[in-house]
Amino acid sequence: MKNTMKLITTLLLVGSLNVVLIAKDEISNLKLPETWAEYLDTVIKSGDLGTWSAAGITKDLWVGIPAGIRYVNNETIDISDDRKKILLSHEMVTEDGKMLSVGSGFVAWDSTSKRVQSFYSGYDGGKPFWGPRELVGFNSNGEVWKYTETSRGETYETRIVSKRVSKKSRINITKRADGTGEASELKLARVIGGGAIDNDENSVLRTKDEISKKVIKYFESTSMEDFTYAESFYADNVEVSINKIKVSGKKAYIERLEKIHKVLFKDMKFLDLHVHTNYFSDEALASNGKTFGELRSSKTIWSNAWANIEAAGRLTNKKVAFPIHCDFRWENGKVVEMLAYYDPADMNAEISALEESKK
Repeated sequence: MKNTMKLITTLLLVGSLNVVLIAKDEISNLKLPETWAEYLDTVIKSGDLGTWSAAGITKDLWVGIPAGIRYVNNETIDISDDRKKILLSHEMVTEDGKMLSVGSGFVAWDSTSKRVQSFYSGYDGGKPFWGPRELVGFNSNGEVWKYTETSRGETYETRIVSKRVSKKSRINITKRADGTGEASELKLARVIGGGAIDNDENSVLRTKDEISKKVIKYFESTSMEDFTYAESFYADNVEVSINKIKVSGKKAYIERLEKIHKVLFKDMKFLDLHVHTNYFSDEALASNGKTFGELRSSKTIWSNAWANIEAAGRLTNKKVAFPIHCDFRWENGKVVEMLAYYDPADMNAEISALEESKK
């Protein structure tokens, strides 16, 4: 009996302390920041900003990336102009120039929970992935993150350990939380930091440009349940993807917006909104080995936006709060493609309540 109790206790401890054990094995004396300034200061002083590069062979780790493929990985870390967000991006390219994975995200301070929050999304093999990241702990030697990814119909949890070897090198270790699959270990070298990229594929990221301002105005107008601005914001033939839901055309999407804001929810606010716009060089790689210039005849411009939604159900009066990430692709001054990612649980609950009230 005593041995049985010891076994049960051990299993409970392993389950509840999984994050801590992984972190402790890799980096000691981890802590959580008490303020955004504390965390940002560590990132800057540790030399994290810049572009980091590594070569490797893909592992049986990510749902959207096959194992056994040689690739080069480039990761870029930057700070937004207002210094309220750390901007992240990456691309994985095979030896023959095919795009394996591309994505972007952010790290910011959540004033409500007083914690660092993060979200990341992109494409693996041409299919979308997305998910929240939770900071387990950090110090001057590195960081440990819990990342929950949704890709190709699957959701799974990973641990990402980023060890700061020096200001010019680091080691990133990624493994699944449940112990399945293979672990990935990348040794990255800092190739760019603090200076301009001097080549033909130099793309530009802006936060105070006119397009970014349009996105901000769009969110402001929809929060006031005014959809006249959306009429000029979207192209007639816009294609919208919301998680797995597809909506074709401006008319159909604005009808969806009106239902969300006038039937399902009230008092919707977009808090801690961040917007930046990427102006991609025609020479920058897009996917499947093609450059953006080869992919499209017009310039490729994408705006990325993150916010925390707060609202109340019109029928249930239940208060809801959840993060949202949106991407907008522009052509001729209008949005022709939109991608949106968020947890639909609260919306589905309100829809169910509405349907039940009609019975």
